Amino acid sequence: MKNLILISAAVLLAACAMPQGGMKRGGSPFVEPETGPFVEENIEVITAPAGAQVLVNDGFMGYAPVKAVVRRYWRGEPGNMVLDQVKIEAQPIAAGHCAQGGYFGAGSSKVPAPVRFNMTACAAQPAGKK
Repeated sequence: MKNLILISAAVLLAACAMPQGGMKRGGSPFVEPETGPFVEENIEVITAPAGAQVLVNDGFMGYAPVKAVVRRYWRGEPGNMVLDQVKIEAQPIAAGHCAQGGYFGAGSSKVPAPVRFNMTACAAQPAGKK
């Protein structure tokens, strides 16, 4: 009887133990993995005609058509975080072509694949201005 009481007391004490902050927790297959402070996204830039110099977030990526991996960081307060936008520019390499560009991935959406620029689609200049 005495042994039964001692064993019962030991089981009850072990069952009431509180896990400490430094204790290793067993992984559960139902727990989602932690997300990092950034997301890497594959983008592709195509220009017509091909060969334009492509800049992504002000960094040279190559000459179109080009594929690149862009790192987008999470910004904001916990519970209200969004991904950075991606700035893509295509610089002309021939006369008669105009610089094209824009910001992509607003509202944490993916950058469209592929991003296309028409280098000959220049905005009309107002009359009398040079």
